Amino acid sequence: MSTAPAARSSPPIVIPSAARDQGRRGTPLDTRTYELAHYHVPGPIEAIPVLLYHRTDLPDPKPAVVYYHGVVQRKETYLDSHPLARMLADAGIVVALPDAPGHGERPAGATLIERLRQSLPREFCTDIEQAGDEAPALFDWLASLPGIDGALLGVAGLSMGGFTSAVVASRLRDRLRAAVCIAGSAGLAECMAATDSIAPGKWGPPDRSLDAETRDRIARVDPLHYPDRFAPLPLLLLHGERDTWNPPSTTQQFAALVAPHYRESERFRTMLVPNAPHWPPNPTIVEEAAAWLTKHLT
Repeated sequence: MSTAPAARSSPPIVIPSAARDQGRRGTPLDTRTYELAHYHVPGPIEAIPVLLYHRTDLPDPKPAVVYYHGVVQRKETYLDSHPLARMLADAGIVVALPDAPGHGERPAGATLIERLRQSLPREFCTDIEQAGDEAPALFDWLASLPGIDGALLGVAGLSMGGFTSAVVASRLRDRLRAAVCIAGSAGLAECMAATDSIAPGKWGPPDRSLDAETRDRIARVDPLHYPDRFAPLPLLLLHGERDTWNPPSTTQQFAALVAPHYRESERFRTMLVPNAPHWPPNPTIVEEAAAWLTKHLT
């Protein structure tokens, strides 16, 4: 597992005098036009609320990425909390941000916290499995939109969304061009056993045991059980060294199982990012994710 490269100092930015004069006159040096559209996409179980974000001043057709959020979050969070969506839009990529099952605008979104306090593992794993089941319909819809290049699709996710991204990548490997999993990919049982989100005053009862339904679900969906289903899809695994919500060892174990299946080493990469917490994703994680998706989709 590689670590993040040491920071390098950048040369000073010199603004030409003509540009300074433009700024003084109120003439913009750069103009960008973004569009944010809201959809309810027909799904196999229920409608999938989605935000679609992109630059309208860049040419079509564009590649597209579905970016899955984490537990107790919602699609809007990933526009406002960190710049990955904007960086992808600036690279000419359309970003689709769905509400996870049981979250946000979903029918069960209003009672999410109550379900988490009953059992974080049950809710967490149920939502991942449903999102995986919905993925073919979501990607079919995305590929059918005017202005989208249906041959250039990717998937990304963070935390619960990282596990979801891995599940989706395995199921849709042959139609995707790239996948990124941040702070989660596989190892659901270890994550639930070690997370500091199950504690007094936090989600879930102190009992961390997995009920029979959740154990069966983990056996079905956890990518630890099928590491051969990813290659040759370009896959990037990112994890913060200081993550206490989901220990980095989950990603390390998964990476060790996946790596032997990649004959072309440049298609698989894993990085443990020094001093990075679980949330929010730090600048190195955001930059690496954006660079990987841009490289393989544009």
